Amino acid sequence: MAAYTDLIMCLGVLVLFLAFPAAVGAFSRGAPPRGALVSIAVGGSMIVYANASRPGGYPLEEMPTLFLRVLTGA
Repeated sequence: MAAYTDLIMCLGVLVLFLAFPAAVGAFSRGAPPRGALVSIAVGGSMIVYANASRPGGYPLEEMPTLFLRVLTGA
């Protein structure tokens, strides 16, 4: 189960990271940022779920090695 929580954490961070350009684009067009808000909610809930599923949570210092571990499959 730990491998899936690592993947969920990485995907949540990625979704959250991609939501900010969508929000900026929506604000610059004068449109409501509905898609960005949904992405922020989904990414945030993925991060909270992964952090709650792992005993001790994910320290910030571990994020680069977590992404490498998920990408390389190690």
